[in-house]
Amino acid sequence: MTRRRATRRRFLIGCSAIAGVGLAGCTGGDESTATDSTPSPTDDGDAEPTTTTDEPTATDTETATPDQTTVETLVSVGGDRVPENMALGPDGGLYFGITAGEVRRVPETETGATDLTLDDTEQIATLPGAIGVETAPDGTVYVAVATQDDQAGVWEVPADGEATQLVGISGFPNDIHYDTDREHLLVTESQNGVVYAVTTDGERSTWLDDDRLDTESFGANGITRDADGDIYVAVTRAPENTGRLLRVPVESDGAAGEPSMFFEGEAIFGADGITSRDGDIYVAANSQNRVVRVTADGTTDTVATADDGLVFPSDVLFGTGDQRESLFICNFANQSPEDGAILRTSVPR
Repeated sequence: MTRRRATRRRFLIGCSAIAGVGLAGCTGGDESTATDSTPSPTDDGDAEPTTTTDEPTATDTETATPDQTTVETLVSVGGDRVPENMALGPDGGLYFGITAGEVRRVPETETGATDLTLDDTEQIATLPGAIGVETAPDGTVYVAVATQDDQAGVWEVPADGEATQLVGISGFPNDIHYDTDREHLLVTESQNGVVYAVTTDGERSTWLDDDRLDTESFGANGITRDADGDIYVAVTRAPENTGRLLRVPVESDGAAGEPSMFFEGEAIFGADGITSRDGDIYVAANSQNRVVRVTADGTTDTVATADDGLVFPSDVLFGTGDQRESLFICNFANQSPEDGAILRTSVPR
């Protein structure tokens, strides 16, 4: 398979135009004016300018838990570049993608810091774009690129090498989960509502094609795995201003089992990046400017909101080691790039 070498050319992906898109989760529900003239992909794959509508009102979640601490800024991104997705590396570092085409790393020793800038982080790769970011145990970083051309797909960045295209994926490749048991990637494609399995040598197959992942707007988005090995997939915009979480058991051969609806409701409209802990799923509800916790019994509560500094949050991720109670939040902030940041709050067990 031919692999493309990265160039210095950068694309500000259509995640800054919210009308038809949600990134790894990057679009939520409201449609608003983009920060530049970059068009966004539509359901038929063409491009059209974004429009503006009112945001939905936040709904039925309770307020933040009383034992939660304040939200702090780990890294301010600022400028016209915005972060979209995060991953923890085997070295304990926090990796994050910037949609214009950068992957950066915060060293493990700095993940508890505050008020860092991009100059305090290490740029490890330049690509045509960067949406979903994931790491493998050998230190390879995998990146979803959604440029709407032949550079779209999954790119890989070896620990000691250059970024190259691993596999092409049309539509809108979004979030990535690395399955350590099978050594393959699960990649959501949001335009058509599909989850692909991609091997580390670039072979692609359809892992899950379920009608509930495909909507008239923006479908399959964030993806995560719980401690029992089940896969969860977020759906950003389902009918009647709702979001969805599908739970998918994994068969012994790595195939997808029969999916079930873990949760559907207005509380997670705009569901973008997700993460799991202790049986709960944490959802970045981007257009509602909040992070929501969903329990197995269907209870929801709000972990953090716009009042805490959240601006179109696109991903959530728990730390490890000394930061295992820290929840990192990615501020996509496409309408006010100066608010782009990686935030951190504490969610005690």
